[in-house]
Amino acid sequence: MSIVVRLGMLAVGGFLPMVAAAADLTEEQRTLVQVFDAPGHDKAAIYTAGRQWIAENFNSAKAVIEYESKDDGTIIGNGNINYPCASAWECLGKPDWTVPFTMRLEAKDERFRLTFSNVRLHWPAKINAGIRQPEFDGPVRSAKDMDKIRPKLLMFGDEINASLVTRKAGDNW
Repeated sequence: MSIVVRLGMLAVGGFLPMVAAAADLTEEQRTLVQVFDAPGHDKAAIYTAGRQWIAENFNSAKAVIEYESKDDGTIIGNGNINYPCASAWECLGKPDWTVPFTMRLEAKDERFRLTFSNVRLHWPAKINAGIRQPEFDGPVRSAKDMDKIRPKLLMFGDEINASLVTRKAGDNW
């Protein structure tokens, strides 16, 4: 286990160091896999709904999608979300943090699997209170960060499922 020293509370004559444990996660611990049921929907419908959801929820499906095969029911793309802060106070310190990731959707009749891998953190360089913080773009290292990121990413499956239902209802216009 490694130790990270961070500047903490202001004390007379300077800052007191705060010590925090930085437990590096393995790639396996940063990879999320979940299977979602989609009763009544075939592979083609799930694939189309997933592709449409990506186009509607990311800036550009063309820029996001790295590989797709309608025959296989597979879409692989690179996405990016804002860091999911636990509180307004935390967001004040991390307003420009993002979470880049690779997302893989694999469709079969009546179900699909989402896999999130290469989950990273990114923040730009900045100067705060005269202290320079360098840019960072690397793997998520702490379980605490993954615990905040995991629900946000896995929510995509529920949203894709909801778009299947909405899409089917919207086809009848």
